[in-house]
Formats: sequence, C-alpha cells, structure tokens
Amino acid sequence: MKRQVTKGHFSQFGAVRTPEGVEFTFEARGKKPPAILLFDKSTKKETARIELDDSYSTGCVYSACVTGYNWSKSCYLLDIDGKNVVDKYAPIIAGRETWMDEERCEHNYEVYGGFDSGDYKWTEARPDILPEDMVIYKLHLRGITMQNGLGQGKRGNFRGIIHKLASWKELGVTSLEFLPIYDFEEIKYQFHYSMDENKETIMVAEDPIGTNFWGYGKADYFAPKASYFGSKDPDIHMKEMVEAIHNAGMEIIMEMSFPPAIDEDMIVDCLVYWVRQYHIDGFHLLGMGLPVSRIANNPYLGRTKLFYDAFPGELLGSQSGSKHLFVTNDEFIYPLRRLQNHLDGNVAELSNYLRRQGEGYSFVNYAASNTGFTLWDVYSYGEKHNEGNGEDNEDGSNYNCSHNFGCEGQTANRIINRNRMTAVRTALCAVMLAQGIPMLLAGDEFGNTQSGNNNPYCQDNEIGWVTFSRRKLFRELKEYVKHLIAFRKEHTVLSSPSPMKMNDYRRTGMPDLSYHGRQPWIMGIGEEKKALGILYYSAYGRDPSQEDVMVCLNFYYGEETFALPQLKNGRKWYFVTNSSNEKWEPDKEPLTEQGYCTVPGGTISIIVGKDAGKEEL
Repeated sequence: MKRQVTKGHFSQFGAVRTPEGVEFTFEARGKKPPAILLFDKSTKKETARIELDDSYSTGCVYSACVTGYNWSKSCYLLDIDGKNVVDKYAPIIAGRETWMDEERCEHNYEVYGGFDSGDYKWTEARPDILPEDMVIYKLHLRGITMQNGLGQGKRGNFRGIIHKLASWKELGVTSLEFLPIYDFEEIKYQFHYSMDENKETIMVAEDPIGTNFWGYGKADYFAPKASYFGSKDPDIHMKEMVEAIHNAGMEIIMEMSFPPAIDEDMIVDCLVYWVRQYHIDGFHLLGMGLPVSRIANNPYLGRTKLFYDAFPGELLGSQSGSKHLFVTNDEFIYPLRRLQNHLDGNVAELSNYLRRQGEGYSFVNYAASNTGFTLWDVYSYGEKHNEGNGEDNEDGSNYNCSHNFGCEGQTANRIINRNRMTAVRTALCAVMLAQGIPMLLAGDEFGNTQSGNNNPYCQDNEIGWVTFSRRKLFRELKEYVKHLIAFRKEHTVLSSPSPMKMNDYRRTGMPDLSYHGRQPWIMGIGEEKKALGILYYSAYGRDPSQEDVMVCLNFYYGEETFALPQLKNGRKWYFVTNSSNEKWEPDKEPLTEQGYCTVPGGTISIIVGKDAGKEEL
C-alpha cells in the first residue's frame, strides 16, 4: 500500500488501527511542530519521521492517518517539542516483553509505543453478577502462577490464570481482582549524568537495584503488560484471558493505581478504554484525590463496578438503581483483629462492620490484603519482618494487631498450629458472614505465608509468590472455605443488599436482624462485651423459605453461653460448625438443648433454624 499521511478524525487518543492503516491522535504543546517517529520493532532503528504542521491540529491536539507501513513490525515514539516521548495512550508497549530483562540497561530501559492486532471476535458469555452474590479473590498474576506446580509455559503469565479458573470456580469465587496487569516498569533503577562524544550532558541508566513487583506507580495505562500476555499480540492474549474468565462464570476487576499529577481526562479515558476494548467488569481505584465523581457519573462506566477507599459522601448519597460503587478499605480488619488478639477490642464496634450496608452502594470486607500480612501470618508473627526489602524494616505498617501464639514464625508445634488455624477460620467466618461483599487474598484459603513480610512490593521470589501447601491441615482449610462460601450463597439473608433495620418492618413476627447474649433479645451492647449472638431472620432474605441463621461470636478466652430465641413455625435449631472444627460437618439432628448453646473461647459458631428433619444444605 502506498505510504500516505492525511488529516485524522480526532476520534480517539492513541494509535488506533483502521482498515487502511493507523490513526495517531495526541496532545502536543510547545513551540516546535510535533512528529511521529517510526522504528523497526526488533532493531529499534528509526525507519520514518512524519512531521506534522498546524493543518493536522485542532487546538493542541494533532491527528494523522498514516498508511503504507508494516505495523506488526513497527513501533513508535512522539517528538513533542524536541523530546522523544512514549505516547501515554499507546495501546501496546514494546521493549518490556521479558520480565526483569537486565539487558535493557544497555539501552537505558527505553520503551516504545506499539500497535494492537485489530479486531477480535469475542465468543464470551459475559456473566451478570449481582453485588450481593459476589465473592472477590484478590491476586497477583505473576505471583500466583509461579509456585503452584504449573508447567513452564504457564508460569508467570495469563495461561496459568486460565488453567486455575476451574479451581477458583469450584471454591465459589465470582470475581477476580488483579493487581496491575497494564504495562508498568518492573525494574527499579537509577540514572547518573555523563558526557557524550559531543561533550553534551546525558543521563545514563545504571544496573537494576530492585523489582517493582506489584506494579504500583506511574505506568503505561492503556497497554496490557507484555511480559504477562506475550511479546506477540499481548492485546489478543489479554482478551483471551478475559473471555475465559467470563466463560467460567466469573468477572474481572482491575486495580488501577494512579499517582498524583496524572491528568484527570486521561484517567477517565483509560477506564472507558478498558471497558470498551477489553470488556473489563470493574476497577479498584488506588490514589489520592482521584476524580471519582466524574468516573462514577461517566455514562460509559454506568454499569462498571467501581471500588475506592473514600468516595465522597454526597456521591454515595446520590446513588440509585443497581449498585456500582463499593467502599473498599481496611476498616473491617482492625475491630476483628483487636478482638481476636485481645488488644482492647469490643464486639459492639465489630457488629457495626458486620452489618454495614448502603442503600445505593456497598462495602467490601476482608481480613487480609496484599498491603499487609497474609491471613496465616496475622497469627504467626507479632512483628513485621521486612528486612529483605532493603529499607531497614522501616517500610510497611507497624499497626498490624497480630499475634504469634507463643512462637514468632513457623513452628512444628501442633498445638500452636491448631490455635493459629482456629484463628484463621474464625476470621474467615467473620468475613463470609458479614453483610458486605467478602474478599479473599490469594492463598489465604490454604495458609500462604510471606515469612512475616507485610509489604512485599519488591519480592519477586518465594516471599511474594503464593505457595500452595500440600499439608493436610491446609487442604482441610481450603475445603472449609469452600463450604463457608457455599453456606453464604445458600443463605441469602446474610448478604441482603439493603441495610438491616433491626425491626420487623414487614410484620413477619421477628426483626430482620437481632442481637442476643446470655439472655435473648438484648437491647444494647456494652463496650466491655466480647461476645454476641446475631440472628438473621430468613423472611428478610431473597428466599423466605431458607433457613434462619444464628451467628455466635465469642472472643473471650473461655466458653460463653448464648441464648437461642424460640423460632417461628415450629422450626428447630441445628448446629452447622464452629471455627475450632477442622472439618465442616453439620449435625443432622436438632440440638438437644434448644434454649441455648455453648461456644468455645476465640471462636464463632454457626447455627441454623429449619424444619425438623429437613436435610442440611
């Protein structure tokens, strides 16, 4: 095809494939006219310089349609006011195809914009997952595929994720939340100044000094990460992964980390791009002062699930219709940990977080996240151990509310491990039985450890990777989590999308939610209390015929007795599980004593009310 440059249509920023070639649209402010520089993708030698004058511009935006080049073998830079820069809207990034490629130092770690592969024929069955049905699984694409017995071709890349989908589906996960999978610079390095042959000062890159494993920080936000999705056609492989996730009945949520001074328009454009181009279902937004109101009200994002730690109150209060805003922060963690580890916690505070819910928005609850201890480490380490990060153990949070049960770190002591496992199951029960959306950190379902590192942002090794334990203790934990998730899904009153009013506003005979202690129907919870019984009345769930659920939380050291209120319609109380039990083995017969139950210290019991003789779900 003949090489030709014509004025573009200004329809979309970036390098957009057209039937004839590529349309380049970008912003250029400066005294000098801008230019598009084309390079050979393999040698990085310049093959063309396309200078643009004001006839290609509208305001400070330039748009040019270019034809006649082999785009699959080309990459590009923009000359903006005499400086060669990477297009911040580039759909592909060339130069970081290999993870932690130290040879890039020889070329000052330069990267270039690339061109996508064009149209993709989607064959997905995109699921429509209600917020109240969600169970989120937070993971690092590389971290979870490096140490789980996968073949070499599936380690550290999207193929490993596709291979794991069936196991997450079996666990009960509905939503996969990925740490950054857009293209970021994983190599941490520094520059020094030097003189070139013309005696001009230049910057010279030094050898790598570490790894940006998580991917937070400034990045190339429109491009799938090539080292995760393949040096050839990463956009196609990204779509294949999304399609596989959707066809498995799950949705995909992307973490998007925006540092200060990122252009607000670009942020909005970026999110819209991922939704339209890659069918992304949701975004977890990270960063201070983001334009979340603009994002939430953008019509293209009206059905996209948005997660953020601090939405403005007026925005949350204005929401109506189906929920798509989700408050996601660590507020749930600390009331739970303070109670579990006897650090002056009180059950009144935790009870408020167990039932927090908004009319037009919701909350995400979790007991561990990547920015802290794993769940197993919460009960294995009293202090953080981040020495390997190279910051004199000064990085990471010092407020962990953790407890080591008498031994710092790993131990062969069966009693300590049994106590730790009880604490893990107790935390998981609290998360899964809370009204908000539960989230698991990858590996917490089988006791993954980071050896006490609560900030492994730079640990591309056994510390940062998820380790799949084969020990019986942890295999049983995974089965327990599977049953716990299933129980939540089978008892929809636990995940009511509307706030509980703690009264019988439908005149069913019992309140939607009520509190009970040694005596039934307690009217208040003192700050000194460490135990509480919570009754969820099934008539206020999506299926009134389901079982009533009684959750008995005991954070005292010793046993505590809870009153069991008399049920309606002749129902009886049945024991389901206590978090000290290694296996999920519900009783088939009703409790001998229907008026009360005794719960061991530091545990949670689940009891259901159902018709006598009805088989347990």
